[in-house]
This record gives sequence, structure tokens and C-alpha cells, in this order.
Amino acid sequence: MKAVCVLALLMLLTAKTATAQSNRLPDSVNVLIRLHPRDVKNPLVDSVLVIFDRFDRTGAGIVKHVYHPTDNQFTVFKVPEGKYYISIYCLGFYRDTFNDLMFISKRHSNNLRYKLKRNEAYMPGTYLPDMEVDFTNLAITNIKSFR
Repeated sequence: MKAVCVLALLMLLTAKTATAQSNRLPDSVNVLIRLHPRDVKNPLVDSVLVIFDRFDRTGAGIVKHVYHPTDNQFTVFKVPEGKYYISIYCLGFYRDTFNDLMFISKRHSNNLRYKLKRNEAYMPGTYLPDMEVDFTNLAITNIKSFR
């Protein structure tokens, strides 16, 4: 009787662990990218080129796709987990570039947020003041910056 109870208990425990193993989490996640304008007058971004390169250099261009964001946000679907160099190129009327190093995982929040720079149109005839650069006060010539 004791042997039957032990066998029944073992069968029950192995059945429970077998169902737990079948509920594995997926190995790829969705990444939400938001582009926030600093100024309300900035136009919406019409198209974006996104490139995900693996950090360990085993996969170049894992995700390489042009997206058309709605309300300055878009989702990159089925990105494999790992550490990535992320390059985002805004195409069209608003042009900007973002580079980032990010760890994509199902345990982390995969929402990326980038602030867009102010975009102003150039008007011909506008006075541009001269820039004066003090070469004695640069970071490379300052000894304190190397400490």
C-alpha cells in the first residue's frame, strides 16, 4: 500500500511539473518606441528607419525596417531577447537620429522614449551671429577633465 501511494504521488508531481513547463514565456518581445516632441509646433514624424544590432556582434541588423508611426509612436514586433545597439533614423520632413544601447527582455519594460529636438524652418535673409570659440577653454585642453 505504501508503494502505491508513493507511485501515485510521484505521478501527480511529474504531471504538475510537465504542465508548468509547457507554459513557457516566449523568447521574443514587442518594443514600443515613442518620439516625444519638445514643442507642439513640431510636425509629426512620418517615417522612421529602425536598426537593431546585437551587442555581442553575432547578428547585424536583427531588425531593419521602415515604420510609419501614428501619434509619434510605433511598435517593433518579435524582437529576440538580448542587448542591442539601437539606431533610429527619422526620415521625411523632420530629420533626426537617435543611437542607444538597450537590453531587451521580457522582464524589463520595453518602452523606449526619445525627445525630438526643436525644428525650425530657415528663412532666407535671417541674420546669423558669428560664433566665437575659445580654444584655450576646450575639454581636451583642460587638465581637470582627465581626472
